[in-house]
Amino acid sequence: MQAQAHSNEVIEEMIDAMCRAGASDEEKEMYREALHGLVRLAQAEQLLSMQLDFHSLTTGKRLQI
Repeated sequence: MQAQAHSNEVIEEMIDAMCRAGASDEEKEMYREALHGLVRLAQAEQLLSMQLDFHSLTTGKRLQI
């Protein structure tokens, strides 16, 4: 998946930019996992939004969350 590859590159660049020079591998890994979690959350929110929009378009009824 190309979008995932792009987000991986951005995450690695953020780690390089944000972690202090002496950051341990464990600290970098925790930051990496947190950023991956945010990407997954954003993808899930986007998918839900698209599903709700599709439902609204096909049924004429707006669902509330």
